[in-house]
Amino acid sequence: MQFAEGLSDRQAADAVRGRLDWKYLLGLELADPGFDHSVLTEFWDRLISGDAGINLLDQVLQAAAKHGLLKAGGRARTDSTIVAGCRAADQRLGAAR
Repeated sequence: MQFAEGLSDRQAADAVRGRLDWKYLLGLELADPGFDHSVLTEFWDRLISGDAGINLLDQVLQAAAKHGLLKAGGRARTDSTIVAGCRAADQRLGAAR
């Protein structure tokens, strides 16, 4: 959701605190206080360093194949989770320099 709306970590944390659609999609209670934006930075660092993005993508692809949603020889997409995550990490590293 953060990438779809083009939000920074701070803006995404604010959206979790204040927007009903985000709370609903994340399965949070209406009174949930959300979290500090620094939690997202730590999350992205752990996601990238631990190959969690690749593992998640593999599980999604396995589930999609199991339900017949994939076919062999399809076109490769460049908007996958791992590509978006790497792009975001590169942008953060570039901004930190």
